[in-house]
Amino acid sequence: MSLPSQPRVVVTGAGSGLGRALCEELARRKARVVVSDVDTTSAEETALRVTQGGGEAHVVSCDVTDVAQVEALADTATRVFGGVDLLVNNAGVVSAGAVGALPLAEWKRVLDINLWGVIYGCHVFAPRMRLQGSGHILNIASSAGLVYVPDLAAYNVSKAGVVALSETLHVELKAAGIGVTVACPSFFRTNIANMGRYADETLRTLAVQMVGSARIGPDVIARKLLSAVDARSLYSVPMADARWGWRLRRMSPGLFLRTVAALDRTARAWLLRRG
Repeated sequence: MSLPSQPRVVVTGAGSGLGRALCEELARRKARVVVSDVDTTSAEETALRVTQGGGEAHVVSCDVTDVAQVEALADTATRVFGGVDLLVNNAGVVSAGAVGALPLAEWKRVLDINLWGVIYGCHVFAPRMRLQGSGHILNIASSAGLVYVPDLAAYNVSKAGVVALSETLHVELKAAGIGVTVACPSFFRTNIANMGRYADETLRTLAVQMVGSARIGPDVIARKLLSAVDARSLYSVPMADARWGWRLRRMSPGLFLRTVAALDRTARAWLLRRG
């Protein structure tokens, strides 16, 4: 079952990137969107785009690492729109560094936002959806939640946790008529790499180059993810490279790990040649 006409939606991390693109795509469906971000200024810019695009927007400042703020976000959505048809747990950050090199404080920050932020969202909104007898949760993970590469341990762990949570929720909520989709895109054009934190400059350069060379923008990903929601699909893995990597890891774990190691060496050698 697809989303209803003029769906009531909550999007976290909606101030930029994929969160903003999802809001803009939802506006084309005349959605009523609670635009949430820790940065109120960027959220207001997204809200303006929603209203210009044909939707309705209400801005809420929310730090997803604070469960009380997530509760307040849900209360606002209920008060303003009378309920929620779609929750998008999108807020996220990236950090890179080898285990032992990336500070533990950075591990905590990544897990607090990327994993606990999603846990809080599901914990708060799922019971409300049960009461209304409908709804859908879209959790934004990453291909890093399915295939794991070096120097991204904190990010990998956070996104793998989101995949596991989503799979569990899919079973728990299905009988209640609530859908769950977990999104696992690979590289697409956003500012997440530029805003990331890195244990060394080589990792920063590699991340910025990889994201910057992506041919797909967040608007394309947003459309694919909402199509997956309409289809009630559990997994949305929109890029072929992520699908092949996930398939290889399941079919031949040893070959997958050898391939990852070889690709890592190749990427570093390429950076050295570029100077």
